[in-house]
Amino acid sequence: MKRRNLLQVALALVGAALLSGHSPYRQWSALRAKHWLIVAARDDAEASRLAGAAAALLAARLPESQAMAVEAENDREVVQLLRTRQLELAMMSIDAANDALQGSGALLREGSVPLRTVAPFGPHLLVALDDYATDKAARIAAALAGFRWRDGSAPTRRSGPQSKVPLHAGATRFKQALESKTGQ
Repeated sequence: MKRRNLLQVALALVGAALLSGHSPYRQWSALRAKHWLIVAARDDAEASRLAGAAAALLAARLPESQAMAVEAENDREVVQLLRTRQLELAMMSIDAANDALQGSGALLREGSVPLRTVAPFGPHLLVALDDYATDKAARIAAALAGFRWRDGSAPTRRSGPQSKVPLHAGATRFKQALESKTGQ
């Protein structure tokens, strides 16, 4: 008799949990809807640091963005989050972004991803998919233009591979507007 009651209680608890509608996916969707999230690979410390700094700057300059940085385990997971449209912005090394765009290197098994550069950060790029909203990308490019670390230094580009990731249409729009203002 006790065994039967225990089984009924256990089944009732499982049923209540399932029917309550609490799932991490809903919370993740709500977080993504409210915040502009920038993902970076945890195993690329510089990308994670840049993502955090860029998110803080975006949140300060575009308060409606409520920008935040989040981490994935590695570049493969970052690419998967972009490909499946779970996240829209990523901070990636130029090497990783080139590999993702071409479906080569360490990301060969993932296949190519149509990435575009929203803003360069020395040896890293803030990227989005090619169909990311042009207006939003232009606002992000404008807000992050002239990025500097707290000590006043800028991320510096070391020698290495050049980016093959073309500019996003929004970044191009910002660049053209800036050039028309400055005449350069």
